[in-house]
Amino acid sequence: MDNHITIVTCYKAGTSSMLEACLASIERHTDDVKHTVVVQTKMGEADVNDGIWELQNRYSFFLREIVVPPSNASKAHGFMLDSFIPECVAAEYVLTLDSDCFPVADGWLSSLIDLLKEGVAIAGILHPWAPPPADMKKTKIEWRVRSQHCWQNTHVACQLIRTEDVEKLGKKYNEGDDTGLAIVTEAKKRGWTVDGFMPTRCAKPIIGKIDPEFNRYVCMIYGDAVYHHGGFSRVTGGDEPVFKDDFGWVTERVIKERGAEFLLDDVNCYRFKFDKEEEVAAEKMQRLFGLKSQRMA
Repeated sequence: MDNHITIVTCYKAGTSSMLEACLASIERHTDDVKHTVVVQTKMGEADVNDGIWELQNRYSFFLREIVVPPSNASKAHGFMLDSFIPECVAAEYVLTLDSDCFPVADGWLSSLIDLLKEGVAIAGILHPWAPPPADMKKTKIEWRVRSQHCWQNTHVACQLIRTEDVEKLGKKYNEGDDTGLAIVTEAKKRGWTVDGFMPTRCAKPIIGKIDPEFNRYVCMIYGDAVYHHGGFSRVTGGDEPVFKDDFGWVTERVIKERGAEFLLDDVNCYRFKFDKEEEVAAEKMQRLFGLKSQRMA
């Protein structure tokens, strides 16, 4: 199979250990698809030798530095994509791939490309929450959140689209309520189809303080094909890890093994049942808008 595709990975200095897991996993699982990996980073941060230069000696990728002005700091991810893709990507397909999101099985990218060839406009991993009930008022903030962060929409962490369609849609990655959502929303308004990998499992909690059915945030597997660690760059930058006590064990192993294939073993994972979706949605809303002390266990 010969598909011209550019994989665009936004990278933050200081996270090269996870980036290596991403690059190594791509190398292991994408022999059937030709690709170019583009890693973007803020100018200045790239001057810190956190291992990025050594990675260039081991893996084939092009490093492009993007200056993110302070006014765009809160939407740096989208700004970096918008600064690079329209001007620099000439491939037929462009895949946005977070540095902490990577394959765990062969054929992952071929499957996404096949979806586009079958008529899907945007393919990738799907947001791991159920859409809002049909009778929910559209004026509610809960509807606004749940109608976007749901499995009817793809997640920019692994999102494939024809490059020409990005231009046709006329939306930027840093528009909307979250990176990439404006593009998906516009596609659906036009009647374009969005599809991809549903979440299938997550890491098994080591302590058991939470019901893993509620973990739709970290250490997740989609379609038994793609792993998303979730928020690695933010945590490295000082943010509070989500469910650290239960899922913190995964980080060390992913970095050590340069991949997350071990989560396909039932000994290490929990398979989602999707039998508590309204409760899971309530937990998400509390996490977004409630006090930490009010979060569900």
